[in-house]
Amino acid sequence: MGDAKLVWDQSFQLTENFRVEVKVYEVEPTEKYPEGIKARFVLIDMERNLARLLVDNHAPFGFHIHTGLPEDKTTRVALNAKDFYEAFEEFISEAERIVKNEK
Repeated sequence: MGDAKLVWDQSFQLTENFRVEVKVYEVEPTEKYPEGIKARFVLIDMERNLARLLVDNHAPFGFHIHTGLPEDKTTRVALNAKDFYEAFEEFISEAERIVKNEK
């Protein structure tokens, strides 16, 4: 990945049992990261200590969401996001839906 510049690093409690971790890096544009951005947003179920939702970006998928976690790590749904801000908005909407359905 070469020299990566961290542009967003945040972790916060969404609810008592769910935490969000956000990391976004500026990277040298490559075949894997043609936009020059590497992003990863994770919703963690702290009670079970596992990821429940993941958004990341890389070729050939671009920004996409892994909705089948933890059972199915390969299911991806493409996001129609122009940048990591829009991808994060979609991630938070889906994370809130998951948390709401846990109650």
